Amino acid sequence: MLLLTPYKKLRVGSWDLLGCYPFRSKTHQDEYSPEGLCKAAMFALLVTEELKSWPEQSTRTRSWLTIPVAVESCRHPWMREALEDGFCKWHADKMKNAKG
Repeated sequence: MLLLTPYKKLRVGSWDLLGCYPFRSKTHQDEYSPEGLCKAAMFALLVTEELKSWPEQSTRTRSWLTIPVAVESCRHPWMREALEDGFCKWHADKMKNAKG
């Protein structure tokens, strides 16, 4: 399961780093980074329980999507790359290891 929002919404059994993805942010341009260079870490999470309530539920929503639908919903290329390459590789490795 890939989680793109804060992890406090769910009980998580384990999580694995899919990769770090550089991107440019218009909102994080400042004197230290005039280009707005940022790096996002993307994690795959094994969800063990879905909580009915969480602290920030008044400002955030939870959505479960298939990978193709999630890819279509991405605003940035690095997000699509994380889903298409990172998550699919992670999932294939998990399935391979599960078979022994």
